[in-house]
Amino acid sequence: MKLRVLLLTMSLCVSATTALGSFEHRGPDARAEAMGGAGVALANNPFGLFYNPASGNFGNNLSAGISYAVPFGNNALDSFYGVIDTGRLPFDRNGSAAISCQYYGSSLYRETSTFFTYSTKLAGPVHTGISAGLLERDAGDTGSESALGINLGALAFLSPDLNLGVAFFNVNRPDTGDGGEKAPFTTLAGTSYRPLDAIVLAAGVEKQEDKEIRLRSGGEVRVISSLTLRAGFTTAPSTFSGGAGFTFKNFQADFSLVRHPELGTGSWYTVRASF
Repeated sequence: MKLRVLLLTMSLCVSATTALGSFEHRGPDARAEAMGGAGVALANNPFGLFYNPASGNFGNNLSAGISYAVPFGNNALDSFYGVIDTGRLPFDRNGSAAISCQYYGSSLYRETSTFFTYSTKLAGPVHTGISAGLLERDAGDTGSESALGINLGALAFLSPDLNLGVAFFNVNRPDTGDGGEKAPFTTLAGTSYRPLDAIVLAAGVEKQEDKEIRLRSGGEVRVISSLTLRAGFTTAPSTFSGGAGFTFKNFQADFSLVRHPELGTGSWYTVRASF
């Protein structure tokens, strides 16, 4: 039974049609994933840091969140995320600092990472950010590996309703295996636009080395003050997503479902709070 689970996990991880290879970029936020994963320009505290290191906490003293994801409805691929982000730093009133962590996989194969992120205002409407942290992989009997990962990002608030973002993950292409395997360099770029106070639209592209460009797009509509509905899609492969968000005072809970044409339906759940 363990052998079957291991084979299933590894086959899903190396599949060329998924985004679940060794330390490839993964989105944890149920809000962004319901919108097709187009989160690079959403400035979405505190999970925005997973899509763009420049998406810091510039409006609150503290925000925190936890996330749980089952990418393809298979518990062998469970992912857990946590993040704490603080703004208004004593040495940089325009800056933000965060610590985030991720756990992915099972006892037979797992990846963990811990990142520290710093973002600040560069000039005018442009903010920049950098994340650096430890990547660790444990493949059971084959041993474990660790490496330093570095991510960079920029986010421009062109108006109260329009953002542009770009992010680069694994810019140093860290070694993640004895066979010379490296974490893939990935670029995200996109925009978010609020045509009305209750509507947000987002679109972007993802380019991972050795893979074709992937388009991501989605939107959300606030139905009432405490309820928001979302939908999105991606290409390469073609997926469709949907979800909802619930807000109560400084707390927000979100969930999303993403339908993959071959691997089934995955689910994401997040809870966040701002103080």
